[in-house]
Amino acid sequence: MLKQQILFVDDEPMVLQGLQRILRPLRGEWDMVFAESGGRALELMAGHPFDVIVSDMRMPGMNGAELLREVMRRHPTTVRMVLSGHADKDLVTQCVGVAHQYISKPCDPEQLKAMVRNACALAGKLVDDEVKRVIGAIDRLPNVPEVYVELKQALSREESDPRVLGEIIQKDPGMTAKILKLVNSAFFGLRRTINHPQEAVAYLGIDIVKTLVLSNSIFQQSQPFQTRTFGISDVWHHSMAVAAGAKAIAQAEGLDRVLQEEAFVGGILHDVGVLILASNFPDLYNRAVELVTEEHVLLPTAEQEMFGVTHAEVGAYLLGLWGLPAGILKIVSLHHRPHAFESEGMCSAMAVHAADVICGAKGGQALFESGRFNQESLERAGLAGHQDAWAAACASASEKELP
Repeated sequence: MLKQQILFVDDEPMVLQGLQRILRPLRGEWDMVFAESGGRALELMAGHPFDVIVSDMRMPGMNGAELLREVMRRHPTTVRMVLSGHADKDLVTQCVGVAHQYISKPCDPEQLKAMVRNACALAGKLVDDEVKRVIGAIDRLPNVPEVYVELKQALSREESDPRVLGEIIQKDPGMTAKILKLVNSAFFGLRRTINHPQEAVAYLGIDIVKTLVLSNSIFQQSQPFQTRTFGISDVWHHSMAVAAGAKAIAQAEGLDRVLQEEAFVGGILHDVGVLILASNFPDLYNRAVELVTEEHVLLPTAEQEMFGVTHAEVGAYLLGLWGLPAGILKIVSLHHRPHAFESEGMCSAMAVHAADVICGAKGGQALFESGRFNQESLERAGLAGHQDAWAAACASASEKELP
């Protein structure tokens, strides 16, 4: 088996020596190279492909943010990580767009090993190099123009309400993904996972959110993509319907509040892969949509034919690069594959799958149809006969929660 290629960059020789010491047991698994400057790192990368780069931020000459931005441009398939002992607001805004993940100094050796291993494991989940290259260079997702304007207006008020800001952000899949990426990073040293935008805003504080918006570091008004048959607003409405429905189903089935919120956020994010593919490969995605509308195949089947991957795999790959919680990744990657989690019975992933099937059937757009429920999977999960109650829960939720 080929070893993973890992590059560590820090201007302090003692730090590099410490990394070499704690990572020595992994020499059978990784080929590790150590560079004392950004310039040297780029020289090494020019002649040698690396799976992961882990860089300090504060270095003389080329700092970590400048290095990772250049790596993003030249070598987008390399996973980019920041290793830093500083978490001030300026640093956050510098690297939030160029780093996939963050590791705090002094680093926990086990955390470092786990993060790099997880990053390497992601690389094997996509086989198309062009898709992987495009995803590796993504620093933000397209956002819904109306939501961005609403967020800026809310931030312009003298006293912004964190709860209101969280409610606005959760309407947009791209904004939701980015703020969860940031708040769950090692920058903030949380001892638990945050799954909800409202909680993320409350923890980060209004000043950091405002800085990120005004600096365009994380939330930026973008040109809304439009294929021949659907646009970003259609993805938005479907995602919000699924989110509200999934939470209602989870509640009706007696899942606890944490899993209800996980189902809600998973519903918001379940189709981020559609945003990625449609905005970066518009012509090819139009052909996939034509297969859906003209040959009446389901969207994942059409995507598989055009790209060799589906939006579920693409979305989970990006969110995995960004270090989002495992429960969210499971929902995004498996929302069309209930057999993968049927042994768990009702869970947040099943709630999102169910809401996706129900909302797709009633939404009036073939693009979002997920087919019928797999009765064998429902029986094995102990959930046969629950569909009518789920449909009623989705209908009730859409009346209460959708904008």
